[in-house]
Amino acid sequence: MGTFLEIFVVVLLALAFVGWLADRRAATQKSDVTPGLSLLPGDIKYESPSGNFRVYFPVVTSIVLSIVLTLILRLFS
Repeated sequence: MGTFLEIFVVVLLALAFVGWLADRRAATQKSDVTPGLSLLPGDIKYESPSGNFRVYFPVVTSIVLSIVLTLILRLFS
């Protein structure tokens, strides 16, 4: 039961941190990229010539977040 509680606390803190980053990003009104992270090399961003359609695939950002969260969870195990 202790391990579950530790994982829960880490996930809760991570979500709070992402929420805080999103709030800071919204305050600067740069909502076109992942909250708190800039457009990393390898992330795919497409915007139609008319500007009506935008697609953002945060490939490298997802990999970086996965590695960071894996390292944090390994510290508690």
